[in-house]
Amino acid sequence: MTTAQVSAEGAYIPGFDESSLPANGNQPALLQAKRAAAFAQYCEVPLPSARDDEWRRTDPASFPFERFSPAAPLSPLTEAPAPGPWDSEFDVVVSVSDAGFHIQDNAGLLADKKLVVETLADAAVRHPDLIERYLQGPVRVKQPRKFSSLGDAFWNFGLFIYAPARSVFTRGVLIRYHHTVSGQTVLPRLLAVVDEQAELTIAEYYESPETAELLAISTREFYAGRGAVLRAASLQEWGARTFHIGEDWARAERDARVEWVTLLLGGQISKMMVSCDVCESNANAYLSGLFFANDNQHVDQRTLQLHSSANTYSNLLYKGAVKDRGHSVYQGIIDASPGAIKVDAYQMNNNLILSEGARADSLPGLEIDADDLKCSHGATFGNLDASQLFYLQSRGLPKSEARQLLVMAFFEEVIARIPHEFMRERVREDVRRKCGASI
Repeated sequence: MTTAQVSAEGAYIPGFDESSLPANGNQPALLQAKRAAAFAQYCEVPLPSARDDEWRRTDPASFPFERFSPAAPLSPLTEAPAPGPWDSEFDVVVSVSDAGFHIQDNAGLLADKKLVVETLADAAVRHPDLIERYLQGPVRVKQPRKFSSLGDAFWNFGLFIYAPARSVFTRGVLIRYHHTVSGQTVLPRLLAVVDEQAELTIAEYYESPETAELLAISTREFYAGRGAVLRAASLQEWGARTFHIGEDWARAERDARVEWVTLLLGGQISKMMVSCDVCESNANAYLSGLFFANDNQHVDQRTLQLHSSANTYSNLLYKGAVKDRGHSVYQGIIDASPGAIKVDAYQMNNNLILSEGARADSLPGLEIDADDLKCSHGATFGNLDASQLFYLQSRGLPKSEARQLLVMAFFEEVIARIPHEFMRERVREDVRRKCGASI
């Protein structure tokens, strides 16, 4: 970050100045205005530094922005890509690659206009009221942030998902990101709105080859309307030379429920932020996370459970393991706003340290500005239970196999919360691979 430019407009991250903005002539006026507002904010927000509390354990200089150039805006593919192994399990599949994107309507829901899955550019023309209301909207409870504003201004692929009121889609939408070209910054942007009493599941899968050096800066906004159910799961399996920054926001209205599972298993360095605001009475949020840093991986996650209304509930469970020279950081905040009485919030971060040289940091916290509520948090650290390991070995299991079995059992509580079986099996495979023979 030392090469960042500071001008009259503000502080620029290398590669992201006014000349890098997508051309206005290729987008609707509504998106032009949204990008312009985001860019103005991006210029005003100071560059993050290692002196900032949020970045103290992940130096911003560890992200080599100067080595990457923003990827060009993506266009629709003229031919459908080869189907993935899980595509048939979803109503709609969105495939995103360096060559472009494709939206596959497996169940005919898009053709029948029962579900909306389209680019932000198309949505700005067909659903301008929704884009005006929700894009860069009230979900952003902690403004401004440098990388949220950057993603809002420079995204190269934007997707809009809308589930109309009282509609139910149990199979839901799969979004597959597969990038292979080194030297580029990919900037996916997702806006999902689940309207009143609707139900929708969204799964995301990120991958790149081990040899590709990439930077990904993703931004997501999720809205669950009154009585709605939104289930989201993201599996990050970037290659070992990929860097990832994520800025994710969710909002649950009265009687709504958000179930969100974040799975970080790939990449070189990941810096993620997840925020959920349970903003009206009887809103519920269930946030789950799984991460495993081995070799020289570094994973840094920050969560915010915001209770901006009385009579709301949130439950967070993040589980992680570190091995070799891996390093994980978890920072969590439960924030109860003034007047948020009868709140029930829980936050837990469990960590396994599987080898010498590995490190896990955990900083759970509370910011309480109300009375008559129940908020609790905690963190645990340790290796595998020696008595359990002895029991399994006494039944004939080799030590490495017994240790792997215990690691799998440690993660299973989070894995069980993943809404799709294929993703659950994929995560189990990743954990086994990361355990390896040296565990």
